[in-house]
Amino acid sequence: MSSSAQAVTIPQSYLDQATSVLAGDSSLISGWMTSQLKYVVPFNSTSGNVVPSQLKIFGFEVGVEGVVSGTKMDVDGLHNLNTSVISTKNIDMFSRLPFPMVLGHAKIGLPFGFDAGVRIGGIPSTNENSGDSKASVKNKVVGLDLRKKIIDEGALKPFGLTLGLNYTHADGSLDFTNSNVSPGSYNIPGTTHYVSVANGVVAEHADWKTNSVGLQAILDKQILIIRPYIGASVNHNSGNINNSITSTGNPALDGNVDTTTTLSAIGSSTDTANKWDNRLLAGFELTILPFVKLGFQGEYAGDKNMAGALGLRIQFR
Repeated sequence: MSSSAQAVTIPQSYLDQATSVLAGDSSLISGWMTSQLKYVVPFNSTSGNVVPSQLKIFGFEVGVEGVVSGTKMDVDGLHNLNTSVISTKNIDMFSRLPFPMVLGHAKIGLPFGFDAGVRIGGIPSTNENSGDSKASVKNKVVGLDLRKKIIDEGALKPFGLTLGLNYTHADGSLDFTNSNVSPGSYNIPGTTHYVSVANGVVAEHADWKTNSVGLQAILDKQILIIRPYIGASVNHNSGNINNSITSTGNPALDGNVDTTTTLSAIGSSTDTANKWDNRLLAGFELTILPFVKLGFQGEYAGDKNMAGALGLRIQFR
């Protein structure tokens, strides 16, 4: 797109049409983003929540782990959006979006074979700058857990079985700004004129509040200093993901820029969290020092969602 210092007056009707079309495109892209984050956020917030060994009464433990979930993004869906001005085919996007989290927990042993705990974690506010792009993300995760040992290992019981009930809340946001972009041009119907945008800035904001109630079943076996485990979990999720995209810049008529006027278009969307997450769980823990355990965990929820975790915990009783 060429730009010129030539003075130009753009009819308001042209600006209104261009703004409307650009807002429509922004709404389509925003809708695509919420349709992806509805899977990313609840799955990430409930990942990494496996502690295989049961606490005895009045026992306690504390631990911390790093978790990374990866959600497959519908890149073809983005590139095939029916936009009028913005060419989504030129937008680069992760094929699988990584989402990290640091998670801490504390648990205590209760009577009747129960133990209970709390989880706190997420991502503190983080800012990233790269050329004309700026991004910031933050996410807070809080969870409660209640577990019961159903089967204890023994001579005739080669595996232990633990059932767990958990609740998780996630609250966060994502902001992304890209300057010096050209959203494209809009041909005014019935004329030979086109309106484009110079000095364009695209700003995106997403925020979410989600809740999840989950049920978990874990089979585990102590073999010397290693405890392998395998299991499954199901989570029912609720809550909303909101997104808005704002495009601003100086309008140009046939390439002649009006630097005294600002064109601004906003598109927004809201979607509900993916209702169900079902996943397979597998991993093992190593006793590296008395009372100290190092754990490795993998989670698989079909091709859409996967996660891995590395954790360290100290357990007494």
